[in-house]
Amino acid sequence: MPSVSSVDFTIQPTHEATLPITDLTFRRGYGSFDFLYVIDGVPMFIDDHLARFHASSRLLGLGPIPSQEQLKAHAHDLIDANGGGTFGLQLFLTAGDPLDGFTPQDARFIALTVPAATPSPDAFESGYRLITHQHQRDLPEAKTTNYFTAVRLAPKMREMDANDVLYHDGERVLEATRCSFFLVGEDGTYVTAGRDILPGVTRLNTLRALRHAGLPVDERDVALNEVGRASEAFVTSTTKGVMPVLAIDGEAIGDGRPGPRTREAHALLKAHRAEWARAYQRP
Repeated sequence: MPSVSSVDFTIQPTHEATLPITDLTFRRGYGSFDFLYVIDGVPMFIDDHLARFHASSRLLGLGPIPSQEQLKAHAHDLIDANGGGTFGLQLFLTAGDPLDGFTPQDARFIALTVPAATPSPDAFESGYRLITHQHQRDLPEAKTTNYFTAVRLAPKMREMDANDVLYHDGERVLEATRCSFFLVGEDGTYVTAGRDILPGVTRLNTLRALRHAGLPVDERDVALNEVGRASEAFVTSTTKGVMPVLAIDGEAIGDGRPGPRTREAHALLKAHRAEWARAYQRP
């Protein structure tokens, strides 16, 4: 169980870490965020996560942004302070304490360690069930602290016995609240939205694994009416890896079971992640 986190690179017990109530991230919900998974002391795909954290912070106009080298070294300091192990590491860059209450300045960096939320052993076979909702996140290319819609829809999600909500804009399928979305076309091509979405790190590495295996991949606009014709669908995320989607809005996808292409993507990502971990060298 992780027990220490940090504020502005000062490591301290998590329960003692504080943020001033004057910080704009608390007052206006404006800040950048990222989440990476530490497995047996190895921060998985850390360079991809830190690149996205930097990109999100720049898009939000936050600063100063700590260098990726500084962040990477500090992540390992936290891993060591928590005794290695497996846990989640949440990174935040806040908007600071602006005098006018609106203009970001003097950002604070926060690293919060949290218990790992890993799927149960039978989660893959049980799969995911999604409900749809028309919504496009503000500045979708940035990962931010704004989860307003996701939190607001949580009671409906539970009421509908769904695992997540799939966003669409009325014409195109976009992403889930905390996952990237893929479908498998009638010709066996792996298809995922190519724009107006968060560039998911697990999505990125799934695409790398699929392409390395020579499999057909298409990043493009995905029409909403394509979902019902898909032979398979799945989501990807840091903690879930590749997770089959068996039904959307109560309608089965394919035969309502994890399909062969989803199993293939799952195996390829698992092998890719293991190979990456073996090759990783800490700074």
